[in-house]
Amino acid sequence: MTDYRLSIDIPSGKSPLVEYGRDFDVQGKIEGDLEDDLILIVRLYDENGNVLRYARQDRKNDRNLYLDHKDLITYEEGLDPGKEKLKEYGFPELLVKDLNDPEVSLHDATIKCFYDDDSYKAIIVSASDVSRGRIMETGLDLKDENGKAYESLKKGKYLLEVSLYDKEERLLTKTDKKITIDSRKEVVIVRFNPIEHRKMMTKWCEEKGFTIINDTLPGYLEPYLGKWYYHMGLLKYYRSNDIAIYSDVLVHMFVYLCDPTSTSYATELAYLGSLNRIDDERWFKAYHYDIGEALIGKGTEYERTGRILEFEKDEISISRIDLVDEKAKENVFDISERNLNYSYYDLDDLKIPCGTRIAVHTCLRPRQFEIKDYVLKEDNTYDRKNEIKQICFAIDDGKEIYEEERSLMMERVDEERSIGFSVYEAYNIFELKDTDKGKKLRFTITLKDMKGNILEGERSFEIEVI
Repeated sequence: MTDYRLSIDIPSGKSPLVEYGRDFDVQGKIEGDLEDDLILIVRLYDENGNVLRYARQDRKNDRNLYLDHKDLITYEEGLDPGKEKLKEYGFPELLVKDLNDPEVSLHDATIKCFYDDDSYKAIIVSASDVSRGRIMETGLDLKDENGKAYESLKKGKYLLEVSLYDKEERLLTKTDKKITIDSRKEVVIVRFNPIEHRKMMTKWCEEKGFTIINDTLPGYLEPYLGKWYYHMGLLKYYRSNDIAIYSDVLVHMFVYLCDPTSTSYATELAYLGSLNRIDDERWFKAYHYDIGEALIGKGTEYERTGRILEFEKDEISISRIDLVDEKAKENVFDISERNLNYSYYDLDDLKIPCGTRIAVHTCLRPRQFEIKDYVLKEDNTYDRKNEIKQICFAIDDGKEIYEEERSLMMERVDEERSIGFSVYEAYNIFELKDTDKGKKLRFTITLKDMKGNILEGERSFEIEVI
């Protein structure tokens, strides 16, 4: 057994925790000169040494992928003609025995294993469907080799073993790792882009002891060509595994770049809403930067590093007020700061010149709406029947009150290249006219939902136009 070596890299860590109620990937490296017909088997044992799950592959570089699955999202054809690179990369979720009759074996969990000259990847299934312990259906309905459905793996200690055999089933090498299946106590919903934000979030999570789950989840297809454009794979299946992480824990959400198409918003947060947890601090807490960014004005007189604050219930945070040039656009913030002339962080004594443009950056705590407003769709995202829709400004110049309704959904760009949109942020631009000189303008902010209701909470600030 000295000519071959195996490692288990995913689940990662010395004694990893796998969230209760989800399937999990098993991945690692292979060292040695591999013949085409070696046998690789991944097994899961309980504490009594019983094999509860396994996945097996009898040939190297198995390309029998059922690529016509209705849920599959991959690179565009021009980037990967015929999906040849995908077949080479391997995606065990779609392995079948016979491409002429794929449905016969598509649902067989015991064949979801792939290996090449350098590595392997496999799937271990927990429950087959919702009736047996899943939160959401998978779209794959994975069962054992006899077509029998799996009950959910119980919480507890397990042994994961990966073995390599020759074609006569003589053992060549094996390795193992102890794992625990359980629920975490706390998890985070957070984005890690752009770079300054990534640095801040990494540090914050480390200080708070929040676990960052970097292991891939079954159903998710990594960007195998090296460049990420959008989420790929069997996303319904991926979401059914992802949501188990958030099912029975306190969730900490950092409100920044919460894109409407992201899993964070479309599945994770909406799922919490469907359980009436968003306003319950036992289950959900939300955070934001006091200035809206990790860093503003680097190298300038107004340079400031963001502080992380927890939202109060129904809070409307006015992060800062920017002086911007004529090229600045409504609800678009360029993190290169090419359109930014100055930032005001203290809203207590604002004196701003007339004839200038200001942008008000606002960040909102997510709100809990009625449970019936969160409707689970076939793809395991939610259709929201209600959400914060409008940000309303009442501007009082001492003689008249002007009212304007503006939109949320701020977009961040980097020198005009889009980074993403944010459901709970706004960057609203106003003109301070020459005729406003000498006036004190009082801005009062309230919110409306999709049904036209005025929501709880308001925030005000004054600008003396000089």
